This record gives sequence, structure tokens and C-alpha cells, in this order.
Amino acid sequence: GNIVTFFSGWPPSDSKDFLGAWGGFAPDFIQIPPTFLWRLEIDPKERKTISLDIAPGSQNVCTEHMLVHPNFITKRAQNVYGTASNLIGDSSPPNGYVRLQVETGSTKRLQKGQKNEEVDAYWFGTRYFTSEPIIVPKEGGDPNNENDAYLLGIVRDASNRKNFLSIFDLQQNLRNGPIAKVWLKSGVPNG
Repeated sequence: GNIVTFFSGWPPSDSKDFLGAWGGFAPDFIQIPPTFLWRLEIDPKERKTISLDIAPGSQNVCTEHMLVHPNFITKRAQNVYGTASNLIGDSSPPNGYVRLQVETGSTKRLQKGQKNEEVDAYWFGTRYFTSEPIIVPKEGGDPNNENDAYLLGIVRDASNRKNFLSIFDLQQNLRNGPIAKVWLKSGVPNG
């Protein structure tokens, strides 16, 4: 059969200074293109690309650092998680986490600036910045249930110069917020 993979990346561009906007004191998000979740399908027998497009359910979701439950890395997963900047297609710093339903999500095209209302997301607010999350299966949980796990991610509270570990129960909607915040004694570098 065909190979299907998902990855985060930028729309096609012919810019000669593509990553130059990341330099200096702070990234220039006006020049940085938004990062989206892409779906790539390849026919290995024919050695050709069948399709390459924004993944279902992720239209206008500016996201990166994508992952699935570790038991589903080589199996079909219903959900993909990642850091998120917004749901309107703008490039901006990540300040939340999203759950994208890549198998059942809508393929409807949205205009830039139009909010994707179908996405399960949680936003920490102004001056909070999220780092790459991990998924931890629940002890004694069902290894065949991708929601029987926790999403963990370090969040930077820039106003107070502190970090905390946010913990989400994946059997609940992300929009309900973390089930716990563990404040750390010292700062943790972003990434």
C-alpha cells in the first residue's frame, strides 16, 4: 500500500532570506511564514507522490513540534498533538497546545485570518510560551487507546520569569486546560 506521513512545514516559498527573520533580539514574525501540519501520501511502487496538502482538520492552524502517542508512531493515529500559535494562519510565537484530528477532520479550505473552529486547543495567554510536548502513556492504561495518556509540556511565564510543567489528560478536551501545573524552581531553556 501507500505510505502516509505527517510533518510540520512551511508553504512553498521562493524567498532568499527565508530563515533570516529568526535572527537578532527577537524573531520577526511578519516575515516568517506560518508553520502548518502537512499530509504526504507516497506510492512506493510507482515512486511518486500521490498528494501533498495541509492535513485534514488543520487548516489555518499555525503549529509545530508534532507528535502522536508513542504506541501509534507506526500505526494509524486519530490525533496529532503539537505546540500552537493560533488558529487563523498567522505566524506568531507558540502559546498553546492543539489536538488535530487528522483522520476525521475537515478538508474545507479557510481564508487566511478565518478561525478554525473545529480544533481542540488550549491557550495559556499573553506572555506565556509553550515548548515541545511529550506524550506519556498512563500506567496500567490500554496500549491500544491513544487517549489513555498524558500530554506534558514546559511553559514559560515570561512576565514572572518562571517555568512550569503543564499536564493534560488526553481523555479530556485540551480546551479544559491542564489537570496540573508543576512550578519549577529554575528556568528551563525553550525547546
